[in-house]
Amino acid sequence: MNYGYVRVAAAVPRVKVADCKFNAREIEKEIIIAEGKGVQIIAFPELCITGYTCGDLFAQQLLLEEAEMELMQIINNTRQLDIIAILGLPVALNGMLLNTAVVIQKGKVLGVVPKTYLPNYKEFYEKRWFTSAACVTETSVRLCGQVVPMRADLLFEMANTTFGIEICEDLWAPIPPSSSLAMQGAEIVFNLSADNECIGKHNYLC
Repeated sequence: MNYGYVRVAAAVPRVKVADCKFNAREIEKEIIIAEGKGVQIIAFPELCITGYTCGDLFAQQLLLEEAEMELMQIINNTRQLDIIAILGLPVALNGMLLNTAVVIQKGKVLGVVPKTYLPNYKEFYEKRWFTSAACVTETSVRLCGQVVPMRADLLFEMANTTFGIEICEDLWAPIPPSSSLAMQGAEIVFNLSADNECIGKHNYLC
């Protein structure tokens, strides 16, 4: 068991719906601030590059292309930093669209983790746009010019810890991905979450 010291951070950047360029610049600001404070891993919200509430815009190829292009810009603009960043991004794969967490560091994509449990009740309609990781047989994806591993059970190893990732609703499953990740050796499990608009929701979130 490794008991090394790890400094982590959760970031909540300003986000404009479907404005990937604006969102990417806000994400970069948070990464740079965190790096200056000695943070080693920073986690951002679910679908933070596009905004969670894009609705049927998720079906637009232009939005998906801009999201990947801005991810590339984030990678390029932070390639000199040691910090690991975990970002939310929709990723297209063989006619499917995945709600994913993308892990980047020093100009590279380290891996992609797709969401498994998609909420489809009340104000949530994720199954309208996204495919569950449980339906995906591929174990890699091409993203930003790199072919990288992609699985719900990916583990990421650092010098002083091993971590895994799950996304929002995954946590509420009877046997969440975090349980299997912990059994496989994850010492930290990050959960990328977001919420959509609903009148009065802010009052009980606070």
